[in-house]
Amino acid sequence: MDSSSLQPVLTYTGADGACTVPLDRDSISIGRQADQHIVLTESIVSRHHALINRLDAGYELIDQNSSHGTFVNGERISRALLRSGDVLQFGSPRALRIVFHSSLPAPVKLQAALSEDLLTAIGRFSSLGDGRHTAAIEIEQLNFLLNAARRLNAGNAKEDILHALLQLSIQLTSVERGFVFLRSTDRLELALGLRSDGTAINEDSTISRSAMDRAMKSASRFLVSDTHEDLDAGAWNSIQANSIRCVYCIPLRKRAKDAAENGLLGLLYLDSQLSAGHLTQIDHQLLDNIATEAATLLDNALLAEAELRARQAAQELAVAAKIHAGLMAIDLPTLPFASLTARTIPCNEIGGDFYDAVALDDGLFVVVADVSGKGVSASIVAATLQGIIHAQILAGQPLPQIADLVNRFLFSRNVGKYATMILLRVGHEGHVEYVNCGHIRPLLASSSGVESLEEANLMVGLIADAAYTAAHCQIAPGDRILIATDGVTEAENPAEEPFGDARFKSAARLERVDGILGLVTSFLAGNPAQDDCTLLEVEFRGQKKP
Repeated sequence: MDSSSLQPVLTYTGADGACTVPLDRDSISIGRQADQHIVLTESIVSRHHALINRLDAGYELIDQNSSHGTFVNGERISRALLRSGDVLQFGSPRALRIVFHSSLPAPVKLQAALSEDLLTAIGRFSSLGDGRHTAAIEIEQLNFLLNAARRLNAGNAKEDILHALLQLSIQLTSVERGFVFLRSTDRLELALGLRSDGTAINEDSTISRSAMDRAMKSASRFLVSDTHEDLDAGAWNSIQANSIRCVYCIPLRKRAKDAAENGLLGLLYLDSQLSAGHLTQIDHQLLDNIATEAATLLDNALLAEAELRARQAAQELAVAAKIHAGLMAIDLPTLPFASLTARTIPCNEIGGDFYDAVALDDGLFVVVADVSGKGVSASIVAATLQGIIHAQILAGQPLPQIADLVNRFLFSRNVGKYATMILLRVGHEGHVEYVNCGHIRPLLASSSGVESLEEANLMVGLIADAAYTAAHCQIAPGDRILIATDGVTEAENPAEEPFGDARFKSAARLERVDGILGLVTSFLAGNPAQDDCTLLEVEFRGQKKP
C-alpha cells in the first residue's frame, strides 16, 4: 500500500471544487487571517479560529476562543479528539463542512461503490426466498450502509444517491423502471429515470400521474400490486393508456415532526407494464426504509448544494464589492481655495450611492448621486453614471447639459432605475452653481446659520424630455456646503422615527462629516440602516487663484 494513503487529511468542497489538505505538521492553524495554514474567508470565522494538534493517540481539535465557536458533528466544542469521518465546521453548524480522515480517502471510488454495497445488502434479502422474514434484523445493516453514505461529500453526492435509490428499489421490487421526482417550488420535476437494465429514461410521459397525485394528496405511499384486480386504479385513464400492471409511489420527505406538504422533497415512482408485483411485508418495510433514508441523504445533499451556491454567491459578491470599491475610490483634490471631505456607507455589501470631485481651471466640480434600489443592480447603474458624469465634467460640459444627458441615457436604457443627484461647481471667488435633480436639498452652513439651497429639478431617468436648469449663490470664506443622500435623513431608530431634516440641519451647525454620521449611527441605536448613507462637505476658504 502506498504510504501516502495513510496520511491523515481534511477534505471539503469549496468554490474552486474538491480540496484535500494533508495534516503533515504537528499543529495546523485554521482561521480567516492570511497567515493561517487553512484560510477560511467566511466572516463568521475568527482570524485565529482553531488548531488541530497531533497527539500520540491521534489528532485533537482545539477552539482558540473564537467568536462564533467550533463544531464537530454539529456540536460546539472547546476541544475534541478527532475520529475518522468527523465533520468539522467553523463559526456555525451550517458553515462549510470539512471532513477529517485518518487516512487519505478515495471519494470518487467510494461514491461509485455506494450502490454496489447497498445492492449487495439487498441481494442477501433476495437470496433468502420464502424464509427471508428471518432476515429482518439485517435492516440495521442496511441502515448502517445508508448512514455511512451520509459521510460522502454532500456537494457531489446527489446523483449517486438518486442512482442508488432507484437501483435498490428496482431490484427489491422487480419492477421494470423507476423514476425520482424532486420538488421545484410548487411542482415536481424529473430528476432521474432508470430501467431495470440500468439504462437512463429521459422523459416521463408514460407514467401514471393519477398514482402520483394520490400519493401526493395523501402524503403517504400508494401501492397497487396488480391493476387488473384493483378496480379503482385499473379504471384510471393513465393506467389504461400506458398499460401499467403495478405501480408504487412513495413520497420522499425530510425527517421532521410535520412531514406535511412543506416537508416534501420529492417522490419515488416505480411501475411495470408486463407483470404484477409481489411484495412481502418485509419488502414493504425495506422499501419504506430505503425511501426514508434516501430522503434524508437527499435533504443533506440539497442543503449542501444550496450552501455551496450561497458561498459562491457571497464570494462573487465580495469580488464585485472589491471592484465597486475600486471604482468608487475617489482621491479628493487638495485645493488652495476649498477643502473637501466625503464618506459613503452602503447598507449592503455594495450600494447605489456615489460621489465624485474634479478640480479644473474654472473651479471645483462635485457630484453626489443616489440610484434607486440597493445592492448589485443599483451599484452597476451607479458605476456607469459616475463614469459618464466624470467624462462630461472633464470635457467642460455645462452642468444642466450633463444632467440632461444622464437623464436621456438612463431613460433610454429601460433598466427600471432612476437617480437623484446634485451637480455643483464652486469657483475660486466663491460663486456657486448647482443643479439639483430631485435630490434632498443641500445645506449651506455659514456664520448666520444653516439654510437649504431650495432650487430643484426632476430626478433623472423618469421623463425623457425633462428640462434641467442651474441655480446660483455666493458663499464667503468659512462657509460650508453639505450634500447628503436620503439614507442620512431617513435613517430610523428602533421606534421607526426618522433622523429627519431638522436633526440634519442642527447637526450641520456644529459637526463636520464624521461627527454628523456619528450622530446618525447613535440615533439608529442598533437598528440596521435601510439605505446607503453618503455625506460630502465643501468648505470655502476664500483663497484666490494664484
